[in-house]
Amino acid sequence: MHYPQTRIRLFFVSGFKSGLLLLALAASLVFLPVAAQETEGLTSEELIQDILQLNPGLAAQRLEALARNEEIVNAGALDDPRVSYSVAPATIGQNIPSALGNALGVRQVIQLSQNIPWAGKRQLRTEVAQAQSAAAHFSTDDLQLQLIAAGRLHWASWWDVHQALTINREQQRLLTELENVIETQYASGAGLQQDLLQVQTAQIRADHRGIVLEQQLERIRARINALRNRPAIAEIAAAQGEPRPPALPSEEILRNWLEQAHPALQSARADVDAARADRALTYKNDYPDVQVNVGYNELWNASDLRLQVGVSVNIPLDFGKRSARKAASDYRYNSAQSDINYLRNQLLSELAQQLSWAREAHHAIELARDQLIPKATQTLAASQSDYQQGIADFSNVIQAEQALLEARLLLSNSLASQYQAHAEIDRLVGGQLWPLDPASL
Repeated sequence: MHYPQTRIRLFFVSGFKSGLLLLALAASLVFLPVAAQETEGLTSEELIQDILQLNPGLAAQRLEALARNEEIVNAGALDDPRVSYSVAPATIGQNIPSALGNALGVRQVIQLSQNIPWAGKRQLRTEVAQAQSAAAHFSTDDLQLQLIAAGRLHWASWWDVHQALTINREQQRLLTELENVIETQYASGAGLQQDLLQVQTAQIRADHRGIVLEQQLERIRARINALRNRPAIAEIAAAQGEPRPPALPSEEILRNWLEQAHPALQSARADVDAARADRALTYKNDYPDVQVNVGYNELWNASDLRLQVGVSVNIPLDFGKRSARKAASDYRYNSAQSDINYLRNQLLSELAQQLSWAREAHHAIELARDQLIPKATQTLAASQSDYQQGIADFSNVIQAEQALLEARLLLSNSLASQYQAHAEIDRLVGGQLWPLDPASL
């Protein structure tokens, strides 16, 4: 970010006020917005790649989605066939029909059975599993978008606090120089005590602001490292570049993107599909399942009676339990549908709020860059001139410097806020605003 240098004409006069004027002029030049760092640093895209590769929560969610995939085949499969084997004492009857029975001294009964669900139940179970798998994948996408947005938010804060620290350090340096000059003049009887006190008060405030900003850096560092699964105190390079969000399309386009692409909405729709299929399956359970049995029974001496084939079914009696299950499935289905409407309204409301934040930040950027900083610079120059001529107090110079400081901080903070609002909007519209390279995910 480059800004034009403001030039102020300097009138050289002798004495104490001349020294103050020189230092105040230095302040007016120092307190122009800080240019973007050209050295190596951490870009927002590099941070996002780290998060997507290292975040354990996202890795766990991806594994859960893969597990749901595997459950689809299992959901529609038949139950395992069952084999039963039993023996009876050899005293039953006279002769044991088989050689193995003679060797063991027992008669044997062997039976193979297979449970076959009522037509359509297996398909419905598969549909439930498919919908649950889709919901898990959409939940993974939702978490990924949340992490990307969090990465952009923290990176913008990281950049903003570094900018504020740079501005504050410049003010501290200037105030120290001013304090030294005023102390010298005051000791010789040429300065005013109130001027010294004003500079010292400003220095105390600047020192405290520096401590506050350093602690903010520590907190942001801990948040970023948590996203990257690293120790909270691990070193992080300063942010490289200036926050530059993509342009926003119309609000109607953004709302359409949200409706179609937000993964939480897609996950909620998959939950409705799962609840619908589960509801149909619950009603289908009123029909009995069939169990086919094939057996060989040596309790029969006649060989033509030993092979047995049979069918058994469960009797779906109610006793209140089936009615309760159907009522519960109805409630779950209706609840899932209500969740979609509630979630949609919540997301649209959040989108409207973030758009408002974006517009506010954009206005603040233009205001600070085009009006406040130039006006504050001119005010500082005018207060310097008035103080030199003896028609204004030194407090005017301090106030003008403070106003310029606040304008610069407003610009830095507004650039970060606009970037953060766009990052949240990107999350809400399913990543459509800020698409990532699929190969990097």
